[in-house]
Amino acid sequence: MLSGPRTVCGELQPPNDGPMAAIAVHTGRADCREVMRVFRAYYRPDTPKQGSAGVATVAGWLCASNSAAQAMTGRLSSCRKGRVRVVADVIP
Repeated sequence: MLSGPRTVCGELQPPNDGPMAAIAVHTGRADCREVMRVFRAYYRPDTPKQGSAGVATVAGWLCASNSAAQAMTGRLSSCRKGRVRVVADVIP
């Protein structure tokens, strides 16, 4: 089942004891089970990442993390595939 914008798919603990994150559909429509699998795989330490943004392709999704300064705004990471964008935001 595809979920639309502002749908929270679940919660996830990013690596390095980061703050809990809400995983949500930001734009487009996506399957929440797939979205959660993508973020779990992206956050695994053994997933190869490039550059300071930790860019990685996971199951066809292009994912990247914000810098520590950018993460202070609440957005930890995002992944996109076509016109669909999913995000990991800090849970206040």
